[in-house]
Amino acid sequence: MSRSLNLHLDELLNDAIKMLSKYQRDLLQEWGITLLSLKNKNKKFVAVFEFISEFLVRFLQSANQDNQSIYQMLTDLQEEWFVKFERDPEPEALIFHLNLLENAAHKVLKSRVAYSSKLHPSVHYLFSKISEVLLFKTEKENFSIWKDAVILFNEWIIRSQNFKESVENICFGFGYFLPFKRCALFKFTNRESIGVGLYGHEFINEDVQSIAEKITNIPVLNQSLVKLKSQGHEMKNFQPIYIPRAENDFPKKYVERFQLTSLIIVPIYVPEEGKIIGGVVLDQGPGKFFTVDTSLFPALMKFGQSSGELLSKFIEAEIKKRDLPAGDAVSLSPRETEIIKLLADGASTAEAALKLYLSEFTVRDYISNIMKRLNAQNRTEVAVKAIRMGIID
Repeated sequence: MSRSLNLHLDELLNDAIKMLSKYQRDLLQEWGITLLSLKNKNKKFVAVFEFISEFLVRFLQSANQDNQSIYQMLTDLQEEWFVKFERDPEPEALIFHLNLLENAAHKVLKSRVAYSSKLHPSVHYLFSKISEVLLFKTEKENFSIWKDAVILFNEWIIRSQNFKESVENICFGFGYFLPFKRCALFKFTNRESIGVGLYGHEFINEDVQSIAEKITNIPVLNQSLVKLKSQGHEMKNFQPIYIPRAENDFPKKYVERFQLTSLIIVPIYVPEEGKIIGGVVLDQGPGKFFTVDTSLFPALMKFGQSSGELLSKFIEAEIKKRDLPAGDAVSLSPRETEIIKLLADGASTAEAALKLYLSEFTVRDYISNIMKRLNAQNRTEVAVKAIRMGIID
């Protein structure tokens, strides 16, 4: 049976090569666009992307002519890497560039091949093998450890049956399978301008869920997101952010309420869309300072990717159900939705009235009615519930 499984997995790898070869003209164009963007942005380690893409181009071209062995290709790639660079790959840089290459492949296949609405499994397996081959020789024990952590995390979160279970399992998994104590999960809304708390592990959950904070109030995170937006779809770099002293980068009210000291922010993202949908905040517990080993970053990036893939399945359907008054369906008029959007952006009653050409009294009536229908205690809660229910982005 093991031999049959090995043969089957070999066939999956060969299927990936056949598909990529069939559409290699479009694939090479996508890789070329990404490489040009990397060079224009003076991205670090651009030589990594260039080397791997050029190697795969040569292999795909020869695969159309000869019956090339996929394992020989992987061996050649490993050997050529060390001939060219004479050093070990840096895991976070390698994974970043392999993600760019893989995302371009999925983008090409998405409109052409069945089962490619998200990640085509054989192509995903191929790039996983490339990552494994390049990292295993250089990292050996470390690679095996973080690979095991990723497997354990994926097996844990895949049991999730709905949105509620998925956020709970993700937070527990980040804290349990990685060396952290506390984990808080956030969803980015309104084009990544607001972070809304979804769940907290080893935090008071209600405190996390009460948060709806403008990203501009968290400078280190805002700078990273602004940089990502300027880079465009192909250039999304999903690296974790280490913050040694939270008091320098986080609002004072959260530093004091949660006793934040050192922390890491891990982007939660959907790789095939190049889209960040949220983030995870990790620390070692109240008031704990810690340093971070960047060898942990590959595992964090993989956890973030797996979380994004899972949440994307539930987030649109389930988030609309969240916080609905029992037995009631909430249907808001376009005008009411406009008012909620303005409240979420921080507009006062007078500002909302001015923008909508209404009187302040009319706007107050609208707000009062919306609060009753959403069972909200104040305007902030209106905005938070509307975001969580999917009424506004």
